[in-house]
Amino acid sequence: MELRHLHVVLTVARAGSISRAASQMKIAQAGLTAQVRRIEATLGGPLFLRRTGGVELTELGRHVVLRAQDLVERFDDLVVTSNKLAERGDCGMRLGGVVGSPTALLVRVVREVLPSLPQTTHVVRDSDAVLELVRTGDLDLALVVEFPRTPLRFPKAVGLRGVATERMLIGVPVGHRLSGRSEVLLSELAGEEWVVPDENHGGKLNLDLACEAVGFTPRCTHFGVEPAVAAELVRSTGAVAGFFAGENPPGVLLKPIIGNPLRRRITLVWNDEAAQHVDDVHDGLVRAYHERTPHPGRLLAS
Repeated sequence: MELRHLHVVLTVARAGSISRAASQMKIAQAGLTAQVRRIEATLGGPLFLRRTGGVELTELGRHVVLRAQDLVERFDDLVVTSNKLAERGDCGMRLGGVVGSPTALLVRVVREVLPSLPQTTHVVRDSDAVLELVRTGDLDLALVVEFPRTPLRFPKAVGLRGVATERMLIGVPVGHRLSGRSEVLLSELAGEEWVVPDENHGGKLNLDLACEAVGFTPRCTHFGVEPAVAAELVRSTGAVAGFFAGENPPGVLLKPIIGNPLRRRITLVWNDEAAQHVDDVHDGLVRAYHERTPHPGRLLAS
């Protein structure tokens, strides 16, 4: 039994008839029929029931098709990722992260832990896109952001380890009615204009749900912005925005939220090529995180 035989079974199953499958494969129907019979003999029984209008899968056939699909997809993925690794050569460590994640911290730590390796950095707008780049071997190490109500689906081929869970802080401009408060209630922000992150990684959805739980819908007027742009909008328009540990924009006052329901989890992800460096990088990240975030109320356990 070879991989090409699985392709034959899958093609016949999808086509629903020997004749249509033979046409798609550009081979004679008699030749394909003979191939199917040899495959069935190898697997111990009929895979298809022959009907007037085509073929139907037997119970054995359904089992084989299900497993064959998985094997073919894994083999195709192996070819793709192997080619990418071969093309890559020895180009050092490729780092990445999602917009709003502390990617710069990862870059700094890897530079300290692996000073002899060259580095490249890629920042994208979506955590799912980062995970796919790690899965396919386009990135070696990366940071992704995950919110409680919108969990990520981590591919099996991607390693992961939590770095920190951060509480959101509310940023208000100097002179805001709440600027003199040491803490604020989320409900006190009803009626404010909000600067909100890109919806792709779940930040806006979690904000909406948390605000609705305390009786209001946030009036979102500025969308899909990075922390630096959010800070500028807060200063120039008087709007409010959420910020996280390490983001200390000038001219913006950061306020903890009483009973804070808004948080995000930062996770380090990697591919097999980078697995040997993960322990040192993760330890360095956790240490650097706590050094730059001395206020214990801003971080939860990783």
